[in-house]
Amino acid sequence: MSIAYFAPMCNPSEVATRYHHGQLREALLTASRELLAESGAGGLSLRAAARRAGVSTAAPYRHFKDKQALLVALAHAAFVELDASLSAVEAALAPPKAGDLELVQRLGVAYVRFAAERGPEFRLMFGELAPAPDSDPQLAAATAAAAAHLPRAIGALAPELDGEQHRDLTLLAWSIVHGLSTLYLDGHLGTQTPARAEAIAERIIAQLGVAIEAALSRRPRQ
Repeated sequence: MSIAYFAPMCNPSEVATRYHHGQLREALLTASRELLAESGAGGLSLRAAARRAGVSTAAPYRHFKDKQALLVALAHAAFVELDASLSAVEAALAPPKAGDLELVQRLGVAYVRFAAERGPEFRLMFGELAPAPDSDPQLAAATAAAAAHLPRAIGALAPELDGEQHRDLTLLAWSIVHGLSTLYLDGHLGTQTPARAEAIAERIIAQLGVAIEAALSRRPRQ
């Protein structure tokens, strides 16, 4: 437990002195991530975040009107970081080559790695208490940006797929990596190491090549 949890409450002037230029908001988000890891979204509150950050219980309302606003901010930050991780993979393998599964594999592994390393935030992003993306424009934009990588990679892998085939294979790819991420976080993949989760993801995503070939073989010839 953080020593800051036991820090005395600060009055408004002390808050302004300790947390200036946006530092209060970041301190509250950091405290909230710690609480998220300990007790999940259900155990998170503005009051608990304030105590953990060592500020008055009124201080969080400078930035978050309620717990839901705090959850939105946490989810938004997590989706931004997931998007950044996937964007780095995409940039490293640009331009993707038709028929080459590597980009899809690398994106899938990066997705699983993010879940393994940021489990509490990943559960918030997709769990029962996840804020609806349309509840906040910034959250909606970050969610859409993170979600765009796999469809784009599937399209580059097999540009001849029709719309339905593309949607089905994108869903298949996401189901694989999201399912593996959830199995890992729930302790169902044996040895609990991110490296093991990544290795399993890489092997299983390779089977997408078989699915794509099957989809193309069923497509009516022009």
